[in-house]
Amino acid sequence: MKTKIVLITLLLAAILASTMQARVPRKNLDEFNKGTAAYDNQQYQKAIDWMDQVLQQNPDNGYALAYKGSSLRYLNRLDEAVTALNRAATLIDDVNTAFRAWTNSERFYAYIFKGDTIAALQAIDLAIQDDANQPVYWKNRAVIKAGQGNLDEAIADYDKALALSPNDASLREMRQRAFEYNEKYKAAIAAIGEKDYYAERDTTAADEIVLPQFPGGKDALNAYLNKKTGWDDSKPPVSVIVDLTIDENGNVTDATILEGCNKKLDKKALEICRKLPQFAPATHHGEPIECKMPLRIRFVDPNY
Repeated sequence: MKTKIVLITLLLAAILASTMQARVPRKNLDEFNKGTAAYDNQQYQKAIDWMDQVLQQNPDNGYALAYKGSSLRYLNRLDEAVTALNRAATLIDDVNTAFRAWTNSERFYAYIFKGDTIAALQAIDLAIQDDANQPVYWKNRAVIKAGQGNLDEAIADYDKALALSPNDASLREMRQRAFEYNEKYKAAIAAIGEKDYYAERDTTAADEIVLPQFPGGKDALNAYLNKKTGWDDSKPPVSVIVDLTIDENGNVTDATILEGCNKKLDKKALEICRKLPQFAPATHHGEPIECKMPLRIRFVDPNY
C-alpha cells in the first residue's frame, strides 16, 4: 500500500517588506532622476508619473518599468505591478544583475500579496540566482518553503541567510521556530503512522487509521475557518498551530497551542477550535477512536 502524504501548509512567519535599496546607474534623463527621487521619498504616485514620462520616450526602459512596478506594488495595485515587473525583469540584462535581482524580489512581494506563492517562489529563485549575497532573499524563500511544509529546505535557507547576516536576532528566532516545529511535526507524523490530516489513503486497508473528517471535507473546513478569522488572502498572513483532541464521538475535547503568534490571536484560535462543529470521528478497524491532529489557523497579519 502506498500512502501519498499531503503536508499541512505551515506559514511560520509574515513576509516583511525589503528595505534594501535598489542599485541602478543614474540615467542622463531628468524625468528618470526625478522619478527615483520620488520613489526614495516614498512618493509612489509621483514616481509612477515620472516613470511614465520616461516610458513614453522609451517603452523598453527596464529600469523605469521596475521602479514603476515597485511603486504600484506599494500602492497595492498588484495586477499592474506584476505586469510592469514581469516585463522589467525580461528587459534588464546581465550588465546589472543586482538590479535584476531586486526587480525579481519586487515581483516576489507583488505575487505574495496576490496570494500566488508558486509564482512568488519562482521570482525569489531568480533573485537568488542573480544575487546570492542578500540575506533577505534567502529569508523570504525560507518563509515560502516553510509555508509549503518543506521545513528541512526552509531551515537550510535560513542558515544561508544567517551566514550572511549572523547578528540578525529576528532571523535567528525564525530559524529556531522552524526547527522546533519541524521536530514536533516529525514526531506527530510518526505517532500517527506517517499520515496527517490531509493524507490520501488506500481505504481498502482493513487496519488503517482513518482520521477525523470535517463535515464537507477540507474545503468546507477552510471556508469555516476563514469566515471565523476574517481571512483575506490578498494580505500577509500569520498562523497559529493548534493541537486538537477529537473524541470517539467526533467532538473537540481539548485544544492546545503548538505554535503560537501572540496572546490575542492564540486565544482567538483556541476559541475557534473549541467551538468547531462535530467531526466524523477517527476510526481504527472501523471502530471510532479518540485522535489528536494539528490544525493551522490563519489570520491577517495585525502589523499589516
